[in-house]
Amino acid sequence: MSTTAITNGQCLIGDAFVSTTIHYHDGRITAIGDHDTTPDHSIDAHGKLVIPGFIDCYARLREPGFEKSATIAHETKAAARSGITTIMCAPDTDPVTDEPATVELIKRRAAAANGVKVLPIGALTTGLGGKQLGEMLTLSESGCIAFSNGDHSMENTQVIRRAMEYSAGFDLKLIIAPQDPWLSDGVAHEGSVATRLGFRAIPAAAETVALSQLIELCYQTGASVHFSRLSSHRGVQLVSQAKKDNISVTADVGIDHLFLTEMDTSDFNSLCHTSPPLRSRRDLEALREGVATGVLDAICSNHAPHELDSKLTPFAESEPGISSLDSFMGLLLKLASETQIPLTTLIARATTGPADCFSLKQGRLQIDAPADINIIDTDADWEFSLETMLSKGKNSPYHGWDFTGALSHTIINGQLIHP
Repeated sequence: MSTTAITNGQCLIGDAFVSTTIHYHDGRITAIGDHDTTPDHSIDAHGKLVIPGFIDCYARLREPGFEKSATIAHETKAAARSGITTIMCAPDTDPVTDEPATVELIKRRAAAANGVKVLPIGALTTGLGGKQLGEMLTLSESGCIAFSNGDHSMENTQVIRRAMEYSAGFDLKLIIAPQDPWLSDGVAHEGSVATRLGFRAIPAAAETVALSQLIELCYQTGASVHFSRLSSHRGVQLVSQAKKDNISVTADVGIDHLFLTEMDTSDFNSLCHTSPPLRSRRDLEALREGVATGVLDAICSNHAPHELDSKLTPFAESEPGISSLDSFMGLLLKLASETQIPLTTLIARATTGPADCFSLKQGRLQIDAPADINIIDTDADWEFSLETMLSKGKNSPYHGWDFTGALSHTIINGQLIHP
């Protein structure tokens, strides 16, 4: 395989941008800086940023079973254009990702797509039913990166405890979205907007009651648990305290919860019907602070593509979720320009953060790391449009938003994937 050098770019080495050259060969980074060997090819990144490829630690690709909403081929194209080179895909497929055959099917479909790395998340319980533990060790050996019950509730705390004890014994990672099933019977955040519009409300306590319980079980069992898609001010506080207590927990936030609030649902906009619900401005600011301080280790897409018909219904009857792969990088760069969070920190939450949470080798520009690399033109201005989305799901509330910064190159294992 030929050697390639990316020259003249501002490269993110560690936690700082450095003007240097990245060399890669045979799918791996081989040198940084001056190198004796003359490369076969070179990419001039003058005036551009060179960063690791993003790692999305929670997205729904819908395949197999829900190809009318999305397919692995469509969604990985959208991911590549947004700089996402690795996707961890949710287990709520049909059939559920609770058997090695389904894992192999996902891996084959991903291999036949455009090169984005797809890492299946295995079902924590059989059929996501919340009653019987899934075959976690077998699924791990088949290629599952972690285990989750997705958005399906687990009401029996004894099952949760056994899952934690089992995972701790085999050093397996659990991904749990903390939602109390009884308090989550609603469609919008419990606040003034839900009251005015007559929505069934979901209090922040739906998250924090479950989170408190899960943290106590982590403390007792020693399990390593990643809390997925936190949404509340108090949730950030609880995770912060758990980390201070040296409990083995990590956490992420969905990118949309860093921009949208309950106010975006005030006109019955079903495109802003999400799970967990969009909460108050105070919650949003706390989530941003959690990202800045590292209490929240990662930013995920929480990608949930739907057929548009499922959103063209009254708010309470619509399917929750936003198709967020196409907008991911634009929103990440926008967050850097609109807040005082350094761009290097935000990039870390989408690269080294998830890599550390799930023990992945990618996510860094360093020698012998996979050559998963993004080159970003920070001066490129563009307008988000539903018509130009590559995801099959067009359910996005960002139509007409202006962004600055676009991918000029997405490289995965040393291969140019986009454009």
